[in-house]
Order: sequence, then structure tokens, then C-alpha cells
Amino acid sequence: MKNNIVVSVITTTFQHPPLILYRAINSVRIQKGVEYEHIIIDDTHTKNGMMKTYQKAFNRCSGDYIAFCDGDDYWCSEDKLKRQVDYMNSNSDCGLCITKVYGKRGDDLKEMPSANYVNSNMSFDALLKGTAYIHAQSYLLRKSDFDKYIDFDFFVNHFNTWDYPIVLELIQYAKIHCLEFYSAVNVINEESVTHTRNRVKRLKYILGTYKIKWYYIKKYGCKLSTAFYLIYRAVRHIYSIGGKRWT
Repeated sequence: MKNNIVVSVITTTFQHPPLILYRAINSVRIQKGVEYEHIIIDDTHTKNGMMKTYQKAFNRCSGDYIAFCDGDDYWCSEDKLKRQVDYMNSNSDCGLCITKVYGKRGDDLKEMPSANYVNSNMSFDALLKGTAYIHAQSYLLRKSDFDKYIDFDFFVNHFNTWDYPIVLELIQYAKIHCLEFYSAVNVINEESVTHTRNRVKRLKYILGTYKIKWYYIKKYGCKLSTAFYLIYRAVRHIYSIGGKRWT
């Protein structure tokens, strides 16, 4: 029987309260106009944590595209997938379609940089510098590109995060485009992998991120100005940990 699944949606959860997880699941459930499967994996007891969890999820994907909605985030547009799939189907050179995203800290909801800014500044060097402003909650990527270009087994054994090396690799072979609408909310928690007040966890995350950056610089090169900027940022990050000056 032919597989009619167009999008595989991945949701990972780690001790998320039921109501928070339901919000994420329901925001996927209300999607219209696209056949999808929803892969939900609890990584609470997964050895090697997040990376192994995503490896397991990717191995289960059967759709033409892959999207992401973590357990503490949620989508805010019921036609998110439909609009992204339509764009991808009409633009074969696009390997990753994203949208505008809200950031939410407590009750404060704010708009992230506009799609026009993202599209005009999208490049390998911008991704290295962290000035591309893209968020995994809005990703829609081609599974064929993932299978062809992404060695996730290597990622699991060498990296501490899954989405960053994917985009650094994909941009070598395909375009990344941001659509002009808001589709998702990035919930910024007091404690998470990317946001923590613990010095040791913060240092581990930063060193892991720079390990990814230097790996891809060695692999593909970068502008000299980007290399100097990253050295400057690395020093600032280490200083911030010593003074515990970050949010």
C-alpha cells in the first residue's frame, strides 16, 4: 500500500507537565490540508538523552518532509504545514522552509526578527555567527535531503545538539527560506539545555556549540571576519560564565 504521509512531525518530551505537552500535541492535531504522522518520544529514560531520542525519531519518519514541535513549544497556525509544503513543492531548490516565530518567556510574548531580515541575511557565515535567527519549531525539511546529506549517527557521537549541525550542512546544498507568517511559539524556560543558570551546564553547552562551529569551519571554511567574530564571541561567552552574566 502506498504511503500517503506527507509530513512526519517529531515531538520529544522530557518530564513536561501534561497540560504543557497537550498544548504541543493539540497544536499539531489541528493542522489542516496535509496528511501527517506524529512521532512522540519521551527521552526521560533514553541513554545519551536528546541526541539518541532524535536519532530514534528520525529513523521512524516515513513522510516526504520532517517538522518539529518539542513538548514545551507549540504551533500557532493551523495551516503551518500546508503553507510550507505548498512552498516546498513549488521550489525544488529549497531544502528547509521556516517561518517567523514568537518567543515566549513567562507571560511575555514577543516577535522574533522578520522574514525579510532572515532571507536577506541567510548564509553559512550568518549561521556560524548566530545572526540568521531561525528556530527549529518552524522547520520543514525534505526527508530526501536529510537522508542524502545528514549523517546523524556522526552527530550523535560527536555533537551535543541536533538542529544546528543540520542547518550548517544543508545550507551547503540547498536554500533556506522563511515565509512571511508566524507559525510557532518558542517557549523560553528558566532551565533547559540552551537556557540555564548553572555554570557547568552553561559551559558544557557553549563548548559543545563551538565544537560544531569549528568542525564546519574546518570542513567548509568561512570568511576571515567570521572567524575573528567567533573568537571574540567565545571570549565573551567564557567571561559571562565567570561573572554569571547571561539570561
